[in-house]
Amino acid sequence: MTARSSAERVVGPGRLAAGLLVALALATMAVVTALDVIGRYLLNAPLPGSYELVGLLLAITVFAALPLATLGREHVVVDVLDHLLPPRLVALQRAVTEAAAGAVLAVLAWQLWLRGERLALEHATTNLLAIPLAPVAFLMAAFTALAAAAMVILAGVSLRERSSVRTG
Repeated sequence: MTARSSAERVVGPGRLAAGLLVALALATMAVVTALDVIGRYLLNAPLPGSYELVGLLLAITVFAALPLATLGREHVVVDVLDHLLPPRLVALQRAVTEAAAGAVLAVLAWQLWLRGERLALEHATTNLLAIPLAPVAFLMAAFTALAAAAMVILAGVSLRERSSVRTG
């Protein structure tokens, strides 16, 4: 069994779960928005709390998709000079960039967790529907931490790629 297939057995179910959460949140946003628009313009009765629901669902969508985009190396990359550099240097640059991004994401995850703790202590909720905000902040922190871990793992993969690139 290769290291890649072992990693996929571990990551695969998490990737599927996050993907399903993203799909569910997006579908729910679409339904809530459609109901709000129909209610607002046809019945003169907008859906109460639709703005709050869509905002929370948007946060869940973005942060649940973050580790998926990271694992797929689907973030925006500026590689205008890569064709001028030796492949080993490109791999090293990618590894350093991924490690730095992982560190930034780890700090962001930590700060989101601290924010979640403050929201929990304050019993903060949305204004109209009184949905607790702390669980959303904790979920955002968890997905950001997963993205940070994925980024650090990818940095290691890039370093391995660097050592396997032939010179010459």
